[in-house]
Amino acid sequence: MKTASKPLKATKTPLGSIQLANGEKKIFPMNDLFLNFTFKNEANWEILRQIINIFIEAYQKHNPDTLAKKIDGNITVETQYQYLLDIQNTTRDQHIKIIENSGDTTYIEFQNRANIKIPIPERAVEYFGLGIGHSKGMFVNQIWLLAKDVESVLNNEMFARHIWTNEVTHNAHPNTSGILYVSLSQLSKKDCVAGELAKFLLGKISDAEKELSTEIVKQVARQFRVSFDIFKADKEVTKAMLVKDRFLEEGHEETTIEIALEMARDGMSVEKIAKYTKTSLQWVEELIASAEVEE
Repeated sequence: MKTASKPLKATKTPLGSIQLANGEKKIFPMNDLFLNFTFKNEANWEILRQIINIFIEAYQKHNPDTLAKKIDGNITVETQYQYLLDIQNTTRDQHIKIIENSGDTTYIEFQNRANIKIPIPERAVEYFGLGIGHSKGMFVNQIWLLAKDVESVLNNEMFARHIWTNEVTHNAHPNTSGILYVSLSQLSKKDCVAGELAKFLLGKISDAEKELSTEIVKQVARQFRVSFDIFKADKEVTKAMLVKDRFLEEGHEETTIEIALEMARDGMSVEKIAKYTKTSLQWVEELIASAEVEE
């Protein structure tokens, strides 16, 4: 009697690999360090605007009454690249910040995982509050591009935009800043420009020209390819990846690494760090040495 075979797990297509001392590291389009590296370069700011506007346009078609607007005019982009390079740094802000000439600001989060140390709904509200507080009356929007769905904010929808409203009349608050969540996995099943872009970002489609049908997504793929060739040759990148990946691949969560380093900076002994993080003395010693934490 034949047993039913399990469906093969879909393979993701990386942009390429970086050769590290401990082996090859595959880099996918949604890699945090790669995206921050790419968009710190002013030459890539326009392609970032186009990426975000493609998703905003898709949401506008989904909800024609939305108050969300595309990013317009001259822009300035800030990224977290330098913070991500530093394994000792545990302070995180949103990945990418787009500032328009008007002063309106859009924060972009490329999110690979649904389960993180601080749940996404909590993190989004925290970031939103900080953004509003520093906005000086301008609009501050967030866009979360989710590789994995977060049901508590999406509720089985492809898009979900949360704004302030009067809970009785449901009228929008005068400040219509909001948080837009986008399900890349659901969107990738749609036959449209945004769907193809979502597929590319998720690694479900190669960046080969023949596999892409829309010119704008081809342009995004070409720009990513150019940036990746520079990225993989950057010595700062390979050093940061080698340290972090070496300890992640041993089965330890990123939060364990961060906690261990924080304890080391607070002067705790190697023995106590190993005890409370449930790791070995050797692992802690090597982590501290690799991250160059002063004792």
